[in-house]
Amino acid sequence: MKIPMPIVNTSGSCIKQRAAFLYPRVSTDDQADGYSPAHQEDALQKYCLRENILVRDVFHEDYSAKTFDRPEFNNILSIIKKNRGTVDLLLITKWDRFSRNFAEAYRMIGVLKKLGVEVQAIEQPLDMEIPESKIMLAIYLTAPEVENDRRALNTLHGMRRAKKEGRYLGIAPRGYFNGRDAANKPLLIPNKDAATVKWCFEEMSRELFDIQALWRMARQRGLKVQKSQFWSMLRNPIYCGKVFVAAYKTEPAHCVSGIHQPLITEHLFNEVQDVLQGRRRKIRVDANYHITESLPLRGFLVCSQCGQPLTGSGSKGNGGIYYYYHCAPARKCKERFRATDANEAFVKLLQGIAVNSDILRAYAAMVYKNLEKGQVNDKAELSAIDDSIVKIGIRLQNARSILLDGELPMAEYNQIKSDLLREQEVLAERKNALLQKPKITEEFLRAGGDILANIAVRFNNATSEEKKKIIGSIFPGKLIFQEKKFEPRSRMSDQVKFLGADKKAVSL
Repeated sequence: MKIPMPIVNTSGSCIKQRAAFLYPRVSTDDQADGYSPAHQEDALQKYCLRENILVRDVFHEDYSAKTFDRPEFNNILSIIKKNRGTVDLLLITKWDRFSRNFAEAYRMIGVLKKLGVEVQAIEQPLDMEIPESKIMLAIYLTAPEVENDRRALNTLHGMRRAKKEGRYLGIAPRGYFNGRDAANKPLLIPNKDAATVKWCFEEMSRELFDIQALWRMARQRGLKVQKSQFWSMLRNPIYCGKVFVAAYKTEPAHCVSGIHQPLITEHLFNEVQDVLQGRRRKIRVDANYHITESLPLRGFLVCSQCGQPLTGSGSKGNGGIYYYYHCAPARKCKERFRATDANEAFVKLLQGIAVNSDILRAYAAMVYKNLEKGQVNDKAELSAIDDSIVKIGIRLQNARSILLDGELPMAEYNQIKSDLLREQEVLAERKNALLQKPKITEEFLRAGGDILANIAVRFNNATSEEKKKIIGSIFPGKLIFQEKKFEPRSRMSDQVKFLGADKKAVSL
């Protein structure tokens, strides 16, 4: 477009032509409403041609108008400060293109005015020399700000309503992907990582590995998660079928039952929280020891001289690599022995503590006898739980009736409802545990008996991870290997005695 020639008056002198920067601004939401940059620029160019205004430059902005921290606007401000007097106007189509924040907009108008630049909206023109124009400016600027606030409030309420219906909003956590249900509403759907996430919770509840070692193993299984994210994952109730609803005004934070498929039970989730909060026994396996097939005892052995944990490594020799357990070179203890000797001695130790079938049958009979005695108490507790659940339902109905009669404030009703629902969840979990007790006991006796009777075979056939679990579950203390035999450093002898074996060290 050609730049128009200056206007000449009747005396022949030139009238100074005003110069302007054009500022078309859009955001993602604005483009959906029809505020395209091309449309704005076209309207501004036609206005300048009609009013004989020189267009110095055009600055296209694709940024929100909530603040003036925008790249192109900062560029405009910098140019105006460095080249005062070259621009008289900053032209926009409407005032909401300039800002959607009344206080910030009014401040920026003052800043530009001191720099000799007037802001003007061509579709909502105002003569700022007239005091009453400030009223119209306030209306033009406040209306979009109110619209923004209302949109944000509606979004907030909509999201809270969706969460209370059990829908998870946002990027799907590990183990799920963002899907849609039949009504085209958000729904979490388990993905290929779901099995690994479940495995992480199960292993954490067993406490055989600390969280850092477990994180490494999860990554080896293909779970792409950072260390801090792994910690957050184990804290997230979404995996047991719960959706967290944050506190808002007088409504406290709480969890609701989600509509998505849980990956773990609520009982398992609570067990993991107990582990993470230190309410259960200490972790047994040091996170600094990686799992190696040839060094399953690494992390459980200590030096007989300095008492520090032994490490292990492989050395190349004739015919292949030979593995050794040894003390750290920096300690200069010279403790070193072949890994095959220690591994074979440990297998023989397990053979010595294996439980025979007669003892297992006697133990199972004792457990079942005690279980039968406890069933009387369990039935009484189940009956009491059912009565309590019914009472909670009645209390909720009563509270709702009082609320509808206007005699109970909504905030107080929400607190009562939240407390009663939490109590109901605890009772339901306890009831389920009591009902599952006989089945779980039978499964534990069968599986545990098979392991105890064939512990050495199980160990030989186990993976590296499983070997560490077996070691950590039987020997919570550290072991010393000296002169081709094991000696306990802590409670190992008590463990061996309990399992029916001789307390003496087992020798090759």
